[in-house]
Amino acid sequence: MTDFHHSPSTPGPHHGGYRQPQPHTYSRSQSTLDTARANVPWEHMAEAFTWVAEEEYMKGRKRSMKTEDWVREQQHFFNPKAGNYPVTRPRANKIRRQEWEELIYVYGIEADQWMRQQERARRLAEERDKAKVRIQDELRRIEARFQEKRDAERREREDGRRQAHVERREKEARDRAKLDKLILDGWTSYESQWASLPSSSESLEFKKTPWPLILPPRNTDDITRDGIVAFLFSPLHSQNQSRKDRIRSAQLRWHPDRFRRFLGRVPETERAAVEEGVGIVARCLNELMEREKRSRY
Repeated sequence: MTDFHHSPSTPGPHHGGYRQPQPHTYSRSQSTLDTARANVPWEHMAEAFTWVAEEEYMKGRKRSMKTEDWVREQQHFFNPKAGNYPVTRPRANKIRRQEWEELIYVYGIEADQWMRQQERARRLAEERDKAKVRIQDELRRIEARFQEKRDAERREREDGRRQAHVERREKEARDRAKLDKLILDGWTSYESQWASLPSSSESLEFKKTPWPLILPPRNTDDITRDGIVAFLFSPLHSQNQSRKDRIRSAQLRWHPDRFRRFLGRVPETERAAVEEGVGIVARCLNELMEREKRSRY
């Protein structure tokens, strides 16, 4: 800022009877303006302004806004037509207006960019929501397909178990029917052989002996207590006889002393096996009779 108090040729604000203007606005009477115009002519103001401009130009600087304002204030001070003069800075105001317009322009650009960004963000959010809905729908469809597949597999397993149970029951029924038929056929053959055994003259081999078993034994190892129980106590025959009566009837046939009369018809090579088998049957019958007697008491 140029200092006018130290200038050797330029009349400053306090030289030659000048009064320093107030900072912002002021009002002068007509007599005061006439006196100041008589003391300091306009030519001095022009010369002062020219000198200040030349000094600033020589220093390589632009004209100061403070200097221009001071010159304008002095011109207005000596202008009789002016009553009130607000200290203004037209150039500064113009610059401020330009800056303000530029700021508004920049803010407008930024606002447009912000609105475009918000619009893009809104579209992206909508697309994400739509994608999320599509993914959820697809997941529900996949889950529904998996659930349907699991239900079908579960029904298939249940149907398989029911079918297996039915087949098992049917097989058990067939096996039971076969076993019942074997028992009935075996019991019929057993009674028939024992009825004809005393009067028959044929040789009595091991496999032709009427053993109290459902299936004819191949050797003495096949003659077991469980086999004898299953055959004698079957509900398919002798329904009018008790368990004890059935055991007693069998003991009369398989007592070793009673069966000895048939040993003469047994081949010599099989006599030992037949005697061993008769002994096994006799012991099993005795054990069964003892159990029946104990269970009775």
